[in-house]
Amino acid sequence: MGMWRSLYECHHVQTHIVKQLKYLNTIPSTDPTSEIHRQSTLQLEVEVQKWHLAFCNLVKAQRDYIESLTGWLRLSLFQFGNTPLSKKTRQDSTIYSFCEEWHLVLDRIPDKVASEGIKSFLTVMHAIVVQQAEERKQKKKSESAFKELEKKVIELRSLERKYGPFSIPEAWSGGGTRSKDPVAVKREKVEVLRAKAEEEKAKHEKSVSITRAMTMNNLQMGLPHVFETVTGFANVCIHAFESLCNEAKSPRGVHDVKRILP
Repeated sequence: MGMWRSLYECHHVQTHIVKQLKYLNTIPSTDPTSEIHRQSTLQLEVEVQKWHLAFCNLVKAQRDYIESLTGWLRLSLFQFGNTPLSKKTRQDSTIYSFCEEWHLVLDRIPDKVASEGIKSFLTVMHAIVVQQAEERKQKKKSESAFKELEKKVIELRSLERKYGPFSIPEAWSGGGTRSKDPVAVKREKVEVLRAKAEEEKAKHEKSVSITRAMTMNNLQMGLPHVFETVTGFANVCIHAFESLCNEAKSPRGVHDVKRILP
């Protein structure tokens, strides 16, 4: 019970803190996601995965413990003992009844709600990770397009130094085919690449905006929800176990209960 009280107090404070996110300045930023931010997001996703697994394992371990304990008592006190189940002693009845109630309490606690709350936040984090990866991919496309443009511009400048900066009229070659001005041809290619590079740049800038908006919105909504969920779960556990312990408050009952607590 003390564990759940500590968890409740901890998660209650965390809930209060993350609710302050709604007061953050939400003016869109044009700064792209840095490598540090991307690695931090990946690490947070991993930690939420561990949190979800640890929570599920914690609840399962407690249920497995009381299930094994109840089964052991059933075998040792009633099936292999001298007193049949229908005529069990008061002491045996107190211990066994307490374990059965403990078992029922653990079966009734809403761990699925808390588990799904953490899992839902994990989905939120994964969406941010995917969007940051898309932004990074678009950044590489933009950089690649501008590198290709820079390469072709250098080639154009070289041709202009060779033939002059102005286009020359197209002429007919001796074989009867029309020869194109190499400078004009190269300039056309450069303009096509320039347009493509600007298009990729615009896509990257849009991707940055999407990432920023998604990150802020998902965290503002996801963090308070997940901590409210686990805080509520811890509170339910406190009251459930307090009620269970209050039913075993008799001096003999307390002594017997202490013998079987983990």
